[in-house]
Amino acid sequence: MIFNNFQITNKGFTFAKFACLLSILIIFSACRDNGPGFNMTYQRDFEIPAGLGVFDTHVFELNGIPTNKAAFLSTTGANENEITAILPKEAELSINFANVDFIFVGEVVVEIFTREDNNGVEIFYRDEIPLNIGRSITLFPSLPEISEYLTGDEFNIRVELRLRDISPQFLETRLDFQFFARLE
Repeated sequence: MIFNNFQITNKGFTFAKFACLLSILIIFSACRDNGPGFNMTYQRDFEIPAGLGVFDTHVFELNGIPTNKAAFLSTTGANENEITAILPKEAELSINFANVDFIFVGEVVVEIFTREDNNGVEIFYRDEIPLNIGRSITLFPSLPEISEYLTGDEFNIRVELRLRDISPQFLETRLDFQFFARLE
């Protein structure tokens, strides 16, 4: 028989138990929350025109978004001095009223910037968007700490689209995004 020489040793069984336990610990540690803090939720609409080509990166600037920091702080009972970091948390790009899929979009990058500093910092992205994405694109958060952009009264967002096909029609599009303000 093929399995005559196969033996489960106590050492091999112990290693398998250890590897399984380690895997479970890694999975559950990745699911921990962000600690004390609060979410800062925003929503902005913009229009994607029909007939945009595939050779350019198409940029949409959403200017003058109020930070609403006073409202967020009063709702949570936090003090501005208690905020240790503000991080990108989640975002979604969706088509509002048309029955069209995002099949024509290949990549999305979202940056935050201020009126004083036009150089944006990437806060959300999605590369290699699948062809069957549907009417909404879930974006992945980037890692920068962005509290410096949210200390004033307003901030700006830049949405960059790289297309794989010509945009089929005029599309009213919504960007829902959320930051997490970490407290001491």
